Amino acid sequence: MCPDDRSEGRQEQSLKRLFLTGPIGCGKSTLIRTVLGDSFRVAGGFITERVLEGEELVGFDIVSLGDSTNQKLFQLDLTDPEWRKNDRHLRVRFLSFKGREIKRNDEAFSVFASALLREACKKPFAIMDEIGGFEILIPEFMEALEFFLQSRVPCVGVLKSLPSSEKLSEAAGLGSQYLIAAKHLHLCLASDPETDIVEFSGHEDIHALNTLRQWKEQYL
Repeated sequence: MCPDDRSEGRQEQSLKRLFLTGPIGCGKSTLIRTVLGDSFRVAGGFITERVLEGEELVGFDIVSLGDSTNQKLFQLDLTDPEWRKNDRHLRVRFLSFKGREIKRNDEAFSVFASALLREACKKPFAIMDEIGGFEILIPEFMEALEFFLQSRVPCVGVLKSLPSSEKLSEAAGLGSQYLIAAKHLHLCLASDPETDIVEFSGHEDIHALNTLRQWKEQYL
């Protein structure tokens, strides 16, 4: 799935793709939203959001991006063939929690997120927040991700760290196949001369902040 880029060396001006990685909950997504601000309205791609009922975490949604002014997020019916014609933001639940039961919705990635990545090839830039979860075991999503990476559209995202992948594998019973896929994704992105993976340790991480600001100045 590695991007097909034959350029030699890692040139600063060619770093079109920037991924933050680090511990769960250290503020990676918050940093991206803070620095990019209003630019989200012209972005392609997707973000993931926690779904709370009171203080209880009941799931995670994938949410489309674009101009969100006066637009209402709503639950998407994947059986509706007209969903891509709707101008409003769309959201799909990809994980649901009920007690100790975890329900996974693979179509959220094989259909919804895959379409968002293909549409992102037509946008000025894209956001992927995050990648590296169970979706990397879904062939349709990985094909769409490769299609996007070959487009060379600039993007910013969050890449699940390998320690976090190990925890996810244990908690969700994803097994060795998932861990192999996670390591392969990291290797492909790390070896691509147009991609930078930045370790983010928390809100005082000046290096990550400055790298994201420089990326914004160059591409937005």
